[in-house]
Amino acid sequence: MTATPKTYAQRLAGLKAEKEAGTINEEAYGDLTKELVGGEYGPQADLTQFESLLGKLEGSKMKQQRQKSVEGRRDIYSQGLSSMMANF
Repeated sequence: MTATPKTYAQRLAGLKAEKEAGTINEEAYGDLTKELVGGEYGPQADLTQFESLLGKLEGSKMKQQRQKSVEGRRDIYSQGLSSMMANF
């Protein structure tokens, strides 16, 4: 038989009971309560969103590099053409 995870309210009630029983002091109670609240209501990491944005960024960088290469080839072609015309 596996233990069911405690809910937020149960964990908070347990902290209050420990404080009232004297097993933890006021400072420890405050720290543990802040940690509990932060875990329950704080921001959660969404790795799928991060990976999606990272993929878009990588794709954009690859397009920029490809465009830079195309423009570089055009510059080389135009420089060669202008030097040929200068010889005439």
